[in-house]
Amino acid sequence: MNNVKLIRSRRRGFTLVEMLVALVVSSILLAGMGTVMVVLFKGMRESSHFAEATGAVDLIRQLSFDARTGNRILFPATDGTPGDYSAGGFTGDQITFNSLRYDPGTDTTTTVTITWESRRPIANPTDPFTVNRFIDDTPEDPANPADDVFTFGQSGLLSFDIVRNAANSFSASMENSSGDETVEVQLAVTLRNVIN
Repeated sequence: MNNVKLIRSRRRGFTLVEMLVALVVSSILLAGMGTVMVVLFKGMRESSHFAEATGAVDLIRQLSFDARTGNRILFPATDGTPGDYSAGGFTGDQITFNSLRYDPGTDTTTTVTITWESRRPIANPTDPFTVNRFIDDTPEDPANPADDVFTFGQSGLLSFDIVRNAANSFSASMENSSGDETVEVQLAVTLRNVIN
């Protein structure tokens, strides 16, 4: 008889209290893991949005490079004014300057005109800007860029503002957003090869 009772006691299962404790502990662990996963995915999404927003305004590096090889700001013509652009049903800002281009084959430099401008439909002032860059091998009046060659454009920018500070310097700012991330870049450039 004693042997039968001993076998039965060894086969005893979990009690209800033990099951509830295990369930509570497991729930806490799963909730913690879920929270960590949510935070990780949110961080990855924010990083991706920040990278996209930064990539769009990174074209200001090219604008800086172009300007630092320039020798004269052609538009706007008045210090302290923005480079207003208004044509073809668009509005925005524009900067044009002569730039020196080096030809390693002939060891000479030639002057080209580089134009940066933003365009946004006048009818939709809340629409994003498209920023374009043009190059002209035969520098001419910037008000008549008949032979300017389009080089690239960047769409979806929230703002692109240009202000001429002096005959050899200007300020530029760009802003873009992706998701909840907003990136703004400001730049002050002084042209190095100034010819007044």
